[in-house]
Amino acid sequence: MYRILHTADWHLGQTFKSKSRIEEHQLFIDWLLQTMENENIDAVLIAGDIFDVFNPSIEALDVYHHFLAEAFRLGIQVIVTGGNHDSAARLNSTSGLLQWLNVQVVGGDAQALGRVIPLKNKEHTTVAAVVAVPYLRDGDVRALGMGEGVLEAHQLFTQSVQQHYQQLLLQAQTQYPNVPILGMAHLYITGSSTSDAQSSTPMHQVGTLTTIAANCFSSDFAYLALGHIHKPQILQHPAGTVLKYAGSPIPLSFSERTDAKEVTIIHIESDNAVQHTAISVPLSRPLVRFKGSHSEILHAMESFDNNTPLPAWVEIIVTEPTDFVAFNTHISNLAKEKNLEILERTIQINTTNQPTIREAFIADYDNNPLNDVTAIFKLRCQKNGLNEAAIDQLLPLFEETLQRLKTTF
Repeated sequence: MYRILHTADWHLGQTFKSKSRIEEHQLFIDWLLQTMENENIDAVLIAGDIFDVFNPSIEALDVYHHFLAEAFRLGIQVIVTGGNHDSAARLNSTSGLLQWLNVQVVGGDAQALGRVIPLKNKEHTTVAAVVAVPYLRDGDVRALGMGEGVLEAHQLFTQSVQQHYQQLLLQAQTQYPNVPILGMAHLYITGSSTSDAQSSTPMHQVGTLTTIAANCFSSDFAYLALGHIHKPQILQHPAGTVLKYAGSPIPLSFSERTDAKEVTIIHIESDNAVQHTAISVPLSRPLVRFKGSHSEILHAMESFDNNTPLPAWVEIIVTEPTDFVAFNTHISNLAKEKNLEILERTIQINTTNQPTIREAFIADYDNNPLNDVTAIFKLRCQKNGLNEAAIDQLLPLFEETLQRLKTTF
């Protein structure tokens, strides 16, 4: 049996709310290397977005190179394809050197949009072939026409992607007959379920033109190792071909906080049958969202237990007016007690029924807003989520400040 590990979307070097993820990534890599050894893995497929930005930090590069060096020590072949967050030039710059470590890099540029790479067992017999394709941009796979509409561009891009994979598939079947053909892709397939559907800037949309239908890929592929979508899942294919998103190994945003994280093991049997199983990635740092009223959030925090190596990162969303001075004191004390670090505090209070300042003070000869600055202050406090008790505490300070201003000017 030949065993391949499929992973993707590491996003090494990511900073989240100005916080480095290097500790989480290093813990993942340590676990991954141990898993590769325990599971007798022969090859690893990394389907894009190794890095989070085009110009990753030295720390991120060190983690990447450490992994590749350790994989070589274990006698494991690695195939890396570029994603939409990766710099093709940066990935390709070390590809010649990395070949000495049995690492094949297909970073992606106009002259190298895919390769057919054999997978060989310890007896140097080819047991499978991989059609390794990086993230494809519209201008990479076809000549753009002037005056194209959105629908026409979508259709032409889809056709070009389909033809590109089909050509490489035929090349693989010709060069390596009678072995399973695996594909690697970093794209957005129609019907994929994303974790960040509610996010204003979904990570998977960076550089994305459109989605690709699952039936663009031939049923002659035994398995499609996908990257780009961070939620692990299998896509439906008309002929039953397995199209699998590995997902990201750590939660990369609060929208991924409940996603299970995993890697996939692909098994190639002696009769060329291809099976796959998932292995859960242990969580090193939870991303947690506490949402509700003052009392609901405090109760949820008191009930929370963090048994992971690193402090949980927390998002607080307040949905009812509250006394934020007391509230912030309470949650800060709980965060220290519960091994939590609060990264973001937001207010989601429905204020549509409250009048705006413009509505409350229709300026005319008898109703000048400047005649009642205190009322305006109270409206602003309500709009920002303060309850009546908190406003009453602030009013004396506001009145004192206002009186000093009047005295001064």
